Amino acid sequence: MRVLVTGGCGFVGSAVVRLAVERGDHVLNLDRRKKNAPVPALGPVAQREGYARLEADVTDRAMIKAILREFSPDAVIHLAACGDDDPNALMDAEIGGAFAVIEAARQYYERLQGETRERFRIVHLERAEGDIPEKLTRAQAARGAAAVLLDRWARANDLPLVTCVAGEAFGPWQPQSSFMARMVSSLIHGQPFQMEAAGETVRDWLPIRDLASGLLRAAEAAPAQSRFDLSVGAERRDIDIAESVCSLLDERSPMDGQSWSSLLAPDGDGVGAPAGPMLDAYEAERDLGWQPQGFHAGLDRLLTWALASHAASQARRVAIAAE
Repeated sequence: MRVLVTGGCGFVGSAVVRLAVERGDHVLNLDRRKKNAPVPALGPVAQREGYARLEADVTDRAMIKAILREFSPDAVIHLAACGDDDPNALMDAEIGGAFAVIEAARQYYERLQGETRERFRIVHLERAEGDIPEKLTRAQAARGAAAVLLDRWARANDLPLVTCVAGEAFGPWQPQSSFMARMVSSLIHGQPFQMEAAGETVRDWLPIRDLASGLLRAAEAAPAQSRFDLSVGAERRDIDIAESVCSLLDERSPMDGQSWSSLLAPDGDGVGAPAGPMLDAYEAERDLGWQPQGFHAGLDRLLTWALASHAASQARRVAIAAE
């Protein structure tokens, strides 16, 4: 399969790129980061045959149109997002980017014929928020508006859009601002970790590799204008996740005389903690043949990577100090 991934240097995008390249797909990674900027998450595949990275702005409709024409993908997986809180930047990147991609895809799709047209898909990831808070962040508002735009434009133009809905992705190279990254980092550095709402916030946890495989299966097998939940049934409170991490650390790297859980510090009374999104992946498993490895495999993979990264960092500091 030939796959165009927008935002392929981000957390989710890089996971999709890695898995697609590993399984032999031809992948074009379209990202606004400088082409010579290092992306550690893409290190394992950066020099692999069948992979290319292009520095481009997804809001540039003419460029996206030209890229689609030249690369001739079987699927576009749109994952580009904006990390800026500036209103203009958010609107341009989220809504402008969504429209540029879907409109360029429309023009590309209209020229396709036969089996090539039948198999073409546009895949979009939507974040499941659970209880919608009374006050949204600007990013939540912009991404929600972009999701509506993609859905409505696809319906208006009979485009083969597939929407995948997922909760809280976690895994190697996750953003340092995420709950899981902050917790794991605090623990392996031996620092107390404070949890808001007494750790009672519920999230639907999904290993990043399982999310990537679900998006790729959607690109291959999903019917046009369909929607699938991606979940491994790991809807848990933050405190439960933290204790699971501590149990694994107790097995792999025991602390002297105490459990890693002694570093957990739930804060607050848990009143008003957000509820989870209640996702059901039955249809994804049945209709797409999606076979996730599951929560425990994902957590094991994350801790293996985090501990190895921490050990390597310590070794570098020792080597520098010895110079």
